[in-house]
Amino acid sequence: MLQSLALLGQGFLDCLTVTNIFCAIIGCILGSLIGVLPGLGISGTVAILLPVTYGMNPLSALIMISGIYFGSQYGGAITSILVNIPGEATSIVTCFDGHPLAKKGKGGKALSIAAISSFCGGMVGLIGLTFAASALAKVALSFGKVEFFAIVIFGLILLTTISGKNQLKGLIVVCLGVVLGCVGLDDLYGTLRFTYGVIDLYKGISFVTFIMGVYGITELVGAICTREEQGQVMEFKMKDQFPTKSDFKQVYKTIGRCSIIGFLVGLVPGAGSTLATFFAYGMERSLSKHPEEFGTGILQGVSAPESANNAAMYAGMVPLLSLGLPFNASMALLMSAFMVHGITPGPMFITEHPDLFWGLIASMFIGNVVLLIINLPLVGVWASLLRVDFSILMPLITFITFAGGYAINNSVFDMGIMVVTGMIGFFLSACGYNMAALAVGLFLSSTLEDSFLGTMTLYKGHLLTALLDRPIAAVILAIALIVMVVSFGKSIKEFFAKKKASPEKAETPNEQA
Repeated sequence: MLQSLALLGQGFLDCLTVTNIFCAIIGCILGSLIGVLPGLGISGTVAILLPVTYGMNPLSALIMISGIYFGSQYGGAITSILVNIPGEATSIVTCFDGHPLAKKGKGGKALSIAAISSFCGGMVGLIGLTFAASALAKVALSFGKVEFFAIVIFGLILLTTISGKNQLKGLIVVCLGVVLGCVGLDDLYGTLRFTYGVIDLYKGISFVTFIMGVYGITELVGAICTREEQGQVMEFKMKDQFPTKSDFKQVYKTIGRCSIIGFLVGLVPGAGSTLATFFAYGMERSLSKHPEEFGTGILQGVSAPESANNAAMYAGMVPLLSLGLPFNASMALLMSAFMVHGITPGPMFITEHPDLFWGLIASMFIGNVVLLIINLPLVGVWASLLRVDFSILMPLITFITFAGGYAINNSVFDMGIMVVTGMIGFFLSACGYNMAALAVGLFLSSTLEDSFLGTMTLYKGHLLTALLDRPIAAVILAIALIVMVVSFGKSIKEFFAKKKASPEKAETPNEQA
């Protein structure tokens, strides 16, 4: 512990130079600005801005890359809150309450809470990364295919319970999302599924294109069809856009709980950050005295996913830095950025380059503070976007959405997919189906299939044997089953209660007559 603190202190001394602080500031600003563009996401932002770091010394380059990486995450929160377009799966939950707050004229307050929650969640994640990297990485690697399968099932079931009042509709769209995730070439057998001879579908449906369709295009069509409701935003004063003391009282417990659960869930390889946001949101909703308020625009609904998300992102760096194993596309791109500068993360990285390792950790602390300092003053600027006239804002969002959809793969076909999924999303939304469940079902489809087939192959088709052999997975699936039964039990009880109340209301006028 003392040795780690001493090395971390040396890392701060290496980072606290004018050049390195400047790199941290530039990285955070560039990451936030580019991250605002829908469709690019974290991976796209890092890929676009990586050439900026060429020619720098390794530590300065790592500091800027880290600033870009975490700055782009906050940029995704901005679009989720202001225009209801998440650029990444990790920003989907922020839309639940963030956008309703923006429509109430509290977009700036939502952005402030998002920035503060991200900062606190990041600090919790950094503390865990600093003092327990190697040990926690070994625990994360002890999870096998069976555990992955159980965790994904748990996440999908939890998603159906928090995605709306009607759990059956949530289950339907989750299953639909999983089926859509099966489109393309099967990795195990090499067979084509649901492609219908369309060559562009061989690679499957791009997740980012999909969410830009079901969120971006759906939002645009909805704004056009219901102009008076969508195009007007309540008047607000700039001083009201920053959190008050009472606002902090509402969210400080949420931030603490969700930062911890986000870090723990984020250690799980695979879709850790995405599932962390749903777990945190679901936990806060279950602990709340007024769960019906979630989804209508409350601050806890913003602070929960944002704090969990950032803690989970730092947790994802535990196996990357200590073992050299990236578990998602963003981490893989970050690892490639390190390797461009001659640094290979892994067990030898800490021992062979302690100055770079501890300098990087120290730079993350500095970058987290810089990100908060930069974004809080800009809250008013972002919130003012909501005052822009509908006739100007909608064409601008349309242009950015289509440009982002094309830039992902430089494909016109992807733009067509975006439009089609957007129209489908609009009609499903109008019928009361939750688009978050559909999008996350698609996102987790490949992980679910891979873990299930891996389990069946390893245990020769006997799932029960696998669960008996892996008790942790059995416990997770048991909890998931209990959650599903309780949730559907409540729904059935409410259905019969309403049905029983309806005849009584109908009989009242006759009795009076």
